[in-house]
Parts: sequence; structure tokens; C-alpha cells
Amino acid sequence: MGLSLDEFNPLGGQNGEASNDIFIRDQGSGTLTVDSYDNSTGLQEFTPIRDTILQSQTHYFSFGVNTTTGVGEFYEFLIFITGNICSQPTNVQANETSLAVYYSFNSSMFGNFELGSMTLYQNGYFQALTDVPSGNSTKDSILYIAVRAPENTNRTAEWSYQIGVSQNDLVFQWDDRSWAQVVDTDENSALIVTGNLTSSLDQDWNELNATESRYSLYVYSYENRDYFSALNESWCAVRNGPALMTLEDFDSSYTIRNGGLQQQFYIKGLNESTKYIAYLLSDFQGSDFGGALYQPFEFETLDKPACELIFDLPFCDQVAYSVPSNSKDTKEDVSALYDNQAKELYGNFSKALQQIACNTTEDSIFSPVRTCEDCAASYKNWLCAVTIPRCSTRNLTGYVYRDLNESRNSFINDMVLPDFSYFEILPCLNVCDAIVRDCPADFGFLCPTKNLTNSYLKGSADLDGFPTCNYVGKYKATSGVLSMYMVNWYLLAALVAISVTI
Repeated sequence: MGLSLDEFNPLGGQNGEASNDIFIRDQGSGTLTVDSYDNSTGLQEFTPIRDTILQSQTHYFSFGVNTTTGVGEFYEFLIFITGNICSQPTNVQANETSLAVYYSFNSSMFGNFELGSMTLYQNGYFQALTDVPSGNSTKDSILYIAVRAPENTNRTAEWSYQIGVSQNDLVFQWDDRSWAQVVDTDENSALIVTGNLTSSLDQDWNELNATESRYSLYVYSYENRDYFSALNESWCAVRNGPALMTLEDFDSSYTIRNGGLQQQFYIKGLNESTKYIAYLLSDFQGSDFGGALYQPFEFETLDKPACELIFDLPFCDQVAYSVPSNSKDTKEDVSALYDNQAKELYGNFSKALQQIACNTTEDSIFSPVRTCEDCAASYKNWLCAVTIPRCSTRNLTGYVYRDLNESRNSFINDMVLPDFSYFEILPCLNVCDAIVRDCPADFGFLCPTKNLTNSYLKGSADLDGFPTCNYVGKYKATSGVLSMYMVNWYLLAALVAISVTI
């Protein structure tokens, strides 16, 4: 049916002499052929190779261990072996036996795989760990590896795979975390960020160039959600799949919006009311030297152009979500309109805060644990949250329907002039709680405590993947039972204005 190792004389040469030839017999014709491993491919430290193998074939590799360096204890050295399947026969289903990997420090394993250890590529990925005592001879410090393909009903079936060896780390990795997060979408774009890349920067993050980042994003049609069902842990399979968009199609930059450094991807040119699936990848030393694949995630665009996704505002720098908009203004115009309005309203509070004894003795300062900087930041986040409403076209629990000319303040009705009705995602109550906590009691800031309507939401950070309230700031919303509270949106700003002496 295919080629398989002949059990007779696996390492026998002429006249009983040992050789490095493996005799294999075609089970269909009975023809005996030779598969030589004299010139097995030499693997280099953290330098993977890509190879193609046909059904029932075996390919051979070797790796010379450096016994003067690497990860391990004083008496042994650890060897990391990893690999990906980039493509395989279409008739190989998920959970079916795929490529097998055998490894040993005994070269006789090439003639008898039972002498070595074995692992399988599963879901397009494998990783293995072995070690060699540092006191062994140079000959015993060579790791022998064989990759064997299974039989297949298609005689021309082939696999494209990668394999890499390192004494320091995994050349390929599969990470079951979803190391990316959808910030928000509108009808034709989406904003996605990575996890926290670092909490303390050695250099100004504004000087970082996102084009030099090791992270990349691949966006696929949702119809292809099962495309990698048998290769869903393979870094190179995702890189070579039928992606709709890759890194070259996005605007990529860095942000510290959430308190730590994150890379963000702004995706344009999407279709409205459409679901997508995306994969975040990490390239360790460029696309030719291995990398990591993270758990895929889904996102969906809105169904009409009622909202505009804005972010990276000069003043309201914590705002990154869709807002009510109109079809006449550009994204930049909409961003500036909201940001300038919030900045102007902040002026009275800034004057009032200057009257507080911030830099004074411990006995005179308004709080032993909070500063005027804490108060200013919390007030700005609150002001931005209530001045710049978060917009959606989804009718979900807690979202407030806003018809044309019925937004919650005249600025939106008269200046923004939305073209469509929309649903507002109300601010989280703890955005208000933060200014009560962080600001001097002299300001008289209070947050509502009774169950009314149309102002705040107290809820979990998300519900079925969508936010239940809009939190602006560097801390997540407090989880809890969904409930609604009311307050006059400009009451606090008015109180501050009254206290200011011009």
C-alpha cells in the first residue's frame, strides 16, 4: 500500500557489515529500496528548517549538542524539540494520526525506532524535551531525530512541516491564551490590542516603531473558522492560510492607555454586520526563525454607520471606543469635536484644583493616600466618559436607545448631529466613584445611590463578549449585578464652576 520499514536486516550491510542504510519495501510491488541517512540533515541552534515529506516516508536529522552552554543543571543539558505542520493532505482529519517524531542520542534508533522516544504532531504542533549528561562523549552528544509520515490512501499525499531544536528555548510555541483583545468596532473598522507587553519601559514608548514589532495579526473570514481544525496550533499554517488581511493592511502603533505598553492594530475596510476570526502571532527572530501562535478570537462589525470608532485623542487619552457620529465629518473631525468639548469643560475644574493645598505638609494635605494628580486623572476620566458617550447599534440589556435629536445633551444634538438612532452604553458607576474617592471632600462630589434610570450602569466588564457599561480609565469595571443609576451629567462640573473665583 505504501513504503514501510522492512523488518528484515534493518541495519545489515553486505557480508553482515553494519551500514547506515535502511532497507524499505514497497508493499505493493515488493521492490526493496534503500533510504540512506548517511547525510542526515544537520539542525542548527534555534534555526528551524522547512521540509516536505510524502506518505510513509522517513526523514532523518541530527543535532550536535554544545556541552559548554545551554539551559540545564550542572550535570545535564536540556534540548527543546518543536515543530509545525504547515500543510497536510486534505483527507487527514482532526485527531487522526499525523507525522511522528522519534529522537534519541543512540544512532541505532534509525534502524529501530523502539530505541528512541516518540511524540506526534497534534493539531499541527509538537514539543518535546530531552537531556544529555554533560559528561558523555562527543559521539553521545549528537541528538538523532527521525520524522515519519503515516500511510495514506493517496499515494502522492505530502506534508509540509517545520522542525527546530534549541538548547535554550522552544523554537515554536502554541499558547492557549487569547493574547489579544478587541477594544471596539464600528461598521467598517476594528481596534485590537495585545496583552501588556511591559509594565516598565526602558525608553520613551513614543519612540518605539511598531513596524519592528515581533507581533502580527491575521484576519480571516468567519467562514474559515474551521479551516485550521486539524492544524489550529500551527504557527506556519496560520501564516500561510487564506487570510483576508495581514499586518501590511493595518495601522499598527503602541499605546499605554491601559497602564502598560500594548501594541494596537487598527483594521479598516471591513464589511458591515460581518463576523471575522483573527489570530495573533509572534515572530521570535523574523519569519524564518520560529514563533508563537495564540488562541484565535472573534469580532463583529456594527450593522449601520451610526457610530465612529475613535482613539488616541490628545486630551481624553483613555477614550477608545465608538461614538455617535454623522456621515459628513471625517474620523479626525469627530475625534476633535468631542475632545475639544471635554477639554473646554475641564477648564473650570482645573482652576478649582489649583486652590487646593496639594504640595503641603502631611498634616495639611487633603488625603494621606491620594494626591491632586489622582484627583485630576479621575475627574478627567469621568468627564470624558460623560461627554463622549459610547455608541452601539446592538440592542442589549442596559443599553439606552437614543433617537435622532434625543441624545442626552444638547452638544451631541446640535454639534455632532448624528445621522442615525443608536444605543448608548452608559458609563460605569465606578468612574464616578473614583472622583469621590480621589478628590478633596471640599468639592462635594457625590454619586447616585438610588435605582433610577438613564445615567450609570453598575455591571460586569462584559456580557457575551460585549461591554455592559463604559469604563474610561486604567482599571476594569467592578463586576456585579446589572443595575442603573441616574445623575445630572453636568452637576459635578457645575458645582466646580460655582466654587471657582475668577
